[in-house]
Amino acid sequence: MMSDTPISDDALTGEGLGLPGIEWGEDGVPRSQRFDDVYFSLHDGWAESRHVFLDGCALPARWRGCERFVVAEAGFGTGRNFLLTWLSWRSDPQGSATLDFISVEGFPLTQQDLQRALVDLPDPAMAPLAAELVAAWPVRQPGFHLRLFDGGRVRLLLLFGTVAEVLPQLAVPPGGLVDSWYLDGFAPAKNPDMWSDDVFAQVARLSRPGARFGTYAAAGFVRRGLEQVGFAVERRAGFAHKRECLAGRFVAKLTEQHTAPWFAPPVPLAAGARVAIVGAGVAGCALAAALSRRGLVPLLFDRHGQAGTEGSGNPCGLLKPRLTADGGVHGRFYSQATLYAMALLPETLWVGKGIFHLARDAEEAALVQRLARTLPPGHAVPMDAGQTQQVCGVEAPFGGLWFPHAGAIRPPEVCRWLLEQAEPFIPVRTATAEPPQPLPDGGWLVAGEQVEAVVLAAGPFSRLLWPDAELPIHANRGQISLWSEPDNGTGSSPSAALSFGGYLSPRFTDLQNRAVRVLGATYRRWPDLADDQWSVLDDTDHQAVNDLLQSHLPAQAAALATGDGRIGGRAALRATIADHMPLAGPLFSAPDFRADFADLHHGRRWSAYPQARWTAGLYILGGLGSRGFQTAPLLAEHLAAMMVGAPSPLPQDLSEAVHPARFLVRSLRKPPARKKRAE
Repeated sequence: MMSDTPISDDALTGEGLGLPGIEWGEDGVPRSQRFDDVYFSLHDGWAESRHVFLDGCALPARWRGCERFVVAEAGFGTGRNFLLTWLSWRSDPQGSATLDFISVEGFPLTQQDLQRALVDLPDPAMAPLAAELVAAWPVRQPGFHLRLFDGGRVRLLLLFGTVAEVLPQLAVPPGGLVDSWYLDGFAPAKNPDMWSDDVFAQVARLSRPGARFGTYAAAGFVRRGLEQVGFAVERRAGFAHKRECLAGRFVAKLTEQHTAPWFAPPVPLAAGARVAIVGAGVAGCALAAALSRRGLVPLLFDRHGQAGTEGSGNPCGLLKPRLTADGGVHGRFYSQATLYAMALLPETLWVGKGIFHLARDAEEAALVQRLARTLPPGHAVPMDAGQTQQVCGVEAPFGGLWFPHAGAIRPPEVCRWLLEQAEPFIPVRTATAEPPQPLPDGGWLVAGEQVEAVVLAAGPFSRLLWPDAELPIHANRGQISLWSEPDNGTGSSPSAALSFGGYLSPRFTDLQNRAVRVLGATYRRWPDLADDQWSVLDDTDHQAVNDLLQSHLPAQAAALATGDGRIGGRAALRATIADHMPLAGPLFSAPDFRADFADLHHGRRWSAYPQARWTAGLYILGGLGSRGFQTAPLLAEHLAAMMVGAPSPLPQDLSEAVHPARFLVRSLRKPPARKKRAE
């Protein structure tokens, strides 16, 4: 039921993400009430940003000739530094192939305030960039938010949270991560938490050898703090009325181990490396596009020779958040992944927006009240019976949860669209799923092609392609029913999708030009992958989903029955894992892993263990279950970043939560069972 108690914005947006408290002066310059400081200089803030940050970091000269270049910023503010950097990069014909821009913001502006702050632009060429930034601005949700620009060659990774909270969550690939730092928080005297020794240590941890920084700050403790963590600091002339600012270069050696060796990232692939992806479902298609944007050459293989078949081949599916109330890795991962997918997919791929999740009893009605708070305002709206009837046209005595931004998609079309984002377009090659063969001099042989790396994205069949990893992937068979929509219009059937333990799609037109709805889906273990009878439709399963609809939404079941009835169905296998988290990362030999970390249960320091022996050039992206279209786009960006040594859109704990080695790590951390003493 709807509560009479209003929920504050802070409660809905999560802990640690307060409101910016912005006020606008008569001169049009925004000011933070929280820090009693302006967001940019009264004396040509654009010129100040260029002088302090781009010039201070010797840009654009330093990114010329680079395959990729990473800028990190403490204090996104109004986005001026990002826009200046983006415009400078895209105007430079010798610029790096890709640009990653990481920016921390503890108190993000609203979209309206961001738009207002970006009206006085220094160059007409910046106007479309600013418009893109405003249109792509994320909801105010703590955590990592990835946005792609310029065909995916520019990646903005926004970290919503305080600098001290979020910088430690960035993973560091071999050789470091950041090439240039913009240290642009509010003045040290007014925001001392950003200019602490702990933050300086994180800046050093993330820096590549030779990384540079620029900052308008000139305080002695800032200079000393950066020198203590390994930067050679120089004073520069300040801008306008400021006498000085600081710049510097990272001269320390990378010696400290920052990641547990059993989760250490693999050695990055070289630019232009050929990567075979086995499986052209949503995982393989999303990864192929992500790799192509990062300068690798993906070769996509599928036994059907086309994208979006088998588990990704249903004519209609739901893209719906998976909510948990505990605030742990499950809820945070699925929230971040779903928000990213919903922002990424264009309107043309949606069958319809809006999903109503039915509360089946009073206990579930109380639960949805709590779950609604785990998403940003307006993304999960509790509704009582009256509101459900008014908004969705559904009789629901206990109400439920309304997801206005979620909805139904056409999975095969999403797969094809993902491939179209790559330049050049990536064709799907026909090949049976055979284990990749390692070559004597390095690299792999897949379907007659020599490649530098392989990614297994073949759903439940992936574990058969590399059994050495002993991955606990299971196959679950799912069956949907296809129902003809009555000729008399929608009747009492809703225009939005319904979720009730099963699901009913909105009305759509299928490839045979029929008005239909999908009713689904069953979910049961399929233990023998050699038994291909899983594709044979089962009347018992058809009846099961129909009975479920009849039990919970009898009016909708009756409305369906007024048409031509069930006209078909489809079955597919899904790859599932007991902990309900997917797999994305490097592969390995389980016996070697056990040998290297056999004493993990003793709790020794990381330095007591060797680096994990990953199988060079072999990765997996899978275990997506029935939520591949929610999770694959973000996981593909994560795995692609790992493969080239770029910033991952997943914080470190979520990266470990989807790591393929997590199962072995958990088992090795458990003390061995003690032997019973003889009586």
